Parts: sequence; structure tokens; C-alpha cells
Amino acid sequence: MKLLHRTTRDFLLATIVILLITGAGLYLFLQEEVTAEMNEQLALQAATISRQLEEGKDAHYLFTEITKTTDPVRLQPVYGDTLLFDPIQKVTEDYHYLDIVKNIRGENYHIKVMTTYIGWNEYFKMIFTALLGTTLLLAISSVLITYFSSRKIWKPFFLNLESIKNFSVTNDEALKLYDSPIKEFKEMQHTLFDMTQRSHREYNALREFTENASHEIQTPLGIIQSKLDRISQLNVSEEMSRHITQAKSGVDRLKRMNKNLLLLAKLDNNTFADKQMIWFDEVIRQHLETMEELFTVKEVAASTHIGRTSVLSNPYLCEILVSNLISNALRYTEEGGLINISLSTDQFQISNTGAELDFPAEFLFDRFRKSTKHVQSTGLGLAIVQQICQLNGWKVKYHYADQQHVFTVLF
Repeated sequence: MKLLHRTTRDFLLATIVILLITGAGLYLFLQEEVTAEMNEQLALQAATISRQLEEGKDAHYLFTEITKTTDPVRLQPVYGDTLLFDPIQKVTEDYHYLDIVKNIRGENYHIKVMTTYIGWNEYFKMIFTALLGTTLLLAISSVLITYFSSRKIWKPFFLNLESIKNFSVTNDEALKLYDSPIKEFKEMQHTLFDMTQRSHREYNALREFTENASHEIQTPLGIIQSKLDRISQLNVSEEMSRHITQAKSGVDRLKRMNKNLLLLAKLDNNTFADKQMIWFDEVIRQHLETMEELFTVKEVAASTHIGRTSVLSNPYLCEILVSNLISNALRYTEEGGLINISLSTDQFQISNTGAELDFPAEFLFDRFRKSTKHVQSTGLGLAIVQQICQLNGWKVKYHYADQQHVFTVLF
């Protein structure tokens, strides 16, 4: 639910509750006041009749009953309501009456005076109609005022929200925020600007550190590799040879990781901005031919459905993307497994048989995320694939179905 809709709804609910309470209170107040006024008028009329009877005059009034009675004197008047039929209008109307017994000149008189009034049903209808009209008026006016005023008040907020959605720390441009006269919006703008600037500085520092560290590591790694090669040529014991092999394997893995980190840093810097039309199917076929021996050694079958497709991309990045996806599929396919590769004009899909992931799939494209069964992997291949897709405006998706890992690149 949008903020404006929520505030408008709460305002209307509060207004309705207040109007209902106010209406009920107004109804009870009017009932008490009108009844008190009518009682006062009836008492005054009864007193006038009593005085006229004491003076020996005839007291004849409309809606008045005066009779001699043997009933005992009743000093406290009785008030009540009754219904009388109106022969002219042919309707039954409500009347309020006063009933009292007085001793006048030695005789008891039963005096009953009445007056007509609008029934309380009419009062209720009037009050209900007024409240309903007020509620509808408030609802309509609230919606209209909220709509027209919010377009101006909230415009900077929504513009800033769109800017935040499009913001990336990899972009050198500062976050563009729109000014607002609202104090809270100003505080939010300053906070967001400071936060994005700090994130950008920290990202640049981390990127520079990664680049520098990767470059500095290359030379020592080359020296270590060279020394290990020379040592392996010497006449050493079998145990020493095993240790040298393990060391060389670790150096190779470190070199691959360093190479991948450098590639990620270049992708972050948008170094591969130059693009051209490439026959994507040819890139796939070349890599399959290159890796044919690996498929044979591992006894993995490859099923291909490759259509003629061209894409706009950097040639080097296309090769990296295809190589990483095929290598990943081959690495995680057990002997005797199957890899399916298909290519159409709008997507490239590769799937391989294998056990389900031993970690949540949403972390699959994170850096250094890998299965515990393949410790030799750098855990950067799929992160590079995702980065290349983002750079080209493509989407890469993963799902596991029918005991197969399925990767889909949408062009």
C-alpha cells in the first residue's frame, strides 16, 4: 500500500469514528434539551389552567383534557409520549403530554395537556443525513486535496527514489538529487548524498587495492612458479616430488584467481567498452572443439542445438563468458554425465546433470562462492559471467530441475 493511500485511509477512518461519536452525542443532547423545553412549556400551560380554574373561569385549550376525578392529588406531574390520529392528514402523530391531579377549590381535577413535536425518528434521519453528507464531502475533498497537493509535495521524493534505483558505485557520476522545501525530505537528501559519496569512495579504494594487489602478486607468483619448475627437474625423493606438485597446484590456483580478480576489476572499470557484432554460435563451436578432449577423458556426452546467432559485445568477453559456463558445466558433471547446449536468437542455455547445490541458489553468482566438493575452483567464474551479462545488458538465470543445473543467458 502506498503511503498516500495509507494516510488518506487512516484520516477517513478517524473522521468517520469522530463523526459517529459526535452524531450520537448531538442526538442525545438535542433529545434532552428539547424534552426539557417541552416539559417546561407543558408545566406552564398546566399552571395557567389551574389558575383559571381557581378564578372560576373556563379553561379550554387545544389538546387539553380537564376532568373532575376522585383520584388522589398527585403533586408530581407525569410526563410521557402518546400517539393521536390526525383526521385531517389521516396519519398518526407523536405527542408529548403532562398528566397531573390537583385540588382546586375543594375538588380534584385531572389535568392533561399535550403538545405535538417532530418524532425522534425524524431527528435521527436528519442527523444521519447530515453526517453522511459530511463524510462523503470530507472523503471526496480529502482525495482531491491529497492527489493535487501530493503531486507537488512528493515529486522530489519520487525523482530522488528513481535516482537511487539507477545509482551504482561503479559510476563516477555523483548521485543527482532534487531539492525539496520539506524539512524531512531535505534531511533525507543530505543523508543519501553523504552515504552514496562514502560508498563510492570506499568502492574506489577497494578497487584500486584489488588492482594494485593483483599486479604486485603477478611477479612473485611467476618467480615461485619458475623456482618450482626448476626444483621439480632435480633428483628429489618421491615425498618431496609430491610436495612440489601440491605447491605447483596451489600456485596455479592462485594465478587463476589473480587473473580473474584483475578481469573483474577491469569489468568494474568498464575497460571493455568497445563492442562489435559477433557470431555467438562460432564462439561456442570453437570452445567445444578446444575442450573436446576434456569431454572424452571425463566420458561426458554433449548434446548441442546451436542456431546461427549474432550479438553485440566485446569479443574477448564473449569468449570468457562461453568458456566459464562450459568449464563450469564440465567441472560439476560427473563421469558419464550429459551436457546440453542450445542457442537461439534470444538466449543461450547450457545444462548439465549433477547433484543439487549444497548452498542456497541465490548465492551462486556471488564472488568466491563454490561447492565444498570442488575446493580447487576459484569461485569467481560465475561472478565474471554475471558481470559480463550486466555490462552487455543481458540477464543470466539459474534453476535446478530434473537433476540438471540449467544456466540461461537472455540477450
